Amino acid sequence: MLRCALILGVLVHTGTALLLAGPDSASSKPNPVLATEDRIWSGVVMATNSSSPKDPPPELREFATRLKRVFGYSQFELVGSASNDIGDHGESWLVPSQNFWLGVKARRANAKEARGGYLLNLQLFQDKRPLVDTEAKLAPGCPLFIRGPAYAKGQLIIVLQIERATPVVAGKP
Repeated sequence: MLRCALILGVLVHTGTALLLAGPDSASSKPNPVLATEDRIWSGVVMATNSSSPKDPPPELREFATRLKRVFGYSQFELVGSASNDIGDHGESWLVPSQNFWLGVKARRANAKEARGGYLLNLQLFQDKRPLVDTEAKLAPGCPLFIRGPAYAKGQLIIVLQIERATPVVAGKP
């Protein structure tokens, strides 16, 4: 797997590569699966080093190994989280904590950009101060980690993840 990084005032990391487009699976047959809206999840994480680290909370367990490898901290605590529907519609606002909020405009990516993912216009704010205004690709299974400001004896990290909606099959409840 590839690891991508983007530096824009704060450091933006992807823990794994965006999914690469496979062979075209276009078919003339109608697809019986109807699209449903995916959700975007955001979390504000407090990363610290501890001589006896606590286990990560359930929401962070799938990211813990990558967070340790990318950021070098041993303990991760979830400060706050938020989720919202995502799709080819207007702007969504996520408020994972009192001090951090994200504006997200999304459009579904084509196969060459990121199979099954989204292209995001992302604005990250701390209170009323803008921290990041960028574009990013986000696909299921490829979380986006944003290195936030140093805080206390650690680092704040913002995590974004696509939560795949359960598809609905035409003609079935």
